Amino acid sequence: MTYKVLTAARPQGLALKHYAYLLLVLMLVASLAACGFKLRGASPLPFESLYTNISSQTPFGIQIIRGIRANSPQTRIVENAADAEVRLLQINNRRTRKEMSLNVDGKVEEYELGLYISFTLVDQAGNTLLEPTTLSNLRLLPYDEENASAKATEMQQLYADMERNIANSILQRITSDDVIQRYQALHKN
Repeated sequence: MTYKVLTAARPQGLALKHYAYLLLVLMLVASLAACGFKLRGASPLPFESLYTNISSQTPFGIQIIRGIRANSPQTRIVENAADAEVRLLQINNRRTRKEMSLNVDGKVEEYELGLYISFTLVDQAGNTLLEPTTLSNLRLLPYDEENASAKATEMQQLYADMERNIANSILQRITSDDVIQRYQALHKN
């Protein structure tokens, strides 16, 4: 009786697949680097002080302030608008809850939750760096009256997640190249 040993050929074929995969990944990375692709890093703001009327005592305000400090550590957050070179002003912050579907008994089966936040960015002279903008985020919440307490908690979590998304969008907009270039053009020395 003769037995063939196939295990010796198998690791070699497997190793070739790993090398081919590794080579493919390296080629992809090299091609991205060759075309000038790079992840956008922090965008330091060109101003030294910023005031915001967004409360630093709320999770939303904390996210905004942390994001500004992370992107631009040299920018101070000041308590008085008159002391700031730039003002990030929240114009509106509105939550909505709309019934989307009802069951045969007329009870709510699903809500649409909405969060709408309007803001603007102006400099000390009143020049608009970022036009008044409204960002919104909508989520669907399946609802069950028998689990009303759990659904209320889930609703708060969804609103918190929507606030995080909008905070990130606000930070992207105020640290955008357009805003930075507009500020620099208005404040050439």
